Amino acid sequence: MTRSPKEIADAIAPHVAAIVAVLAAPQPVSDPLLPLADAAREAATSVRVLRDAVRARELPAFGRERDRSVRRSDLERWIESRRVVHAAIDDDDIERRVRRIGAQRKAG
Repeated sequence: MTRSPKEIADAIAPHVAAIVAVLAAPQPVSDPLLPLADAAREAATSVRVLRDAVRARELPAFGRERDRSVRRSDLERWIESRRVVHAAIDDDDIERRVRRIGAQRKAG
């Protein structure tokens, strides 16, 4: 049993249409690129600090000098790497100073 080319085309047309529909649909961007100005706003820093981080290769960037962008995940990782962790007050001198300042505030 031999099929004509038209019969074959009619048989596969719905499958091809489904594949084209999937490929034509916009793909969600899981990790968007942020322009440096937006990234600086989000990181609560200046654009200059971000440019310095890019030059020092601490923060990967994409695009030319004026149109630089960074990935949101890279920015979040960079922000976390710069976070300063303050240990609990365990130094005797600092404890005395904090108590003295507290006493001055209560008295004043």
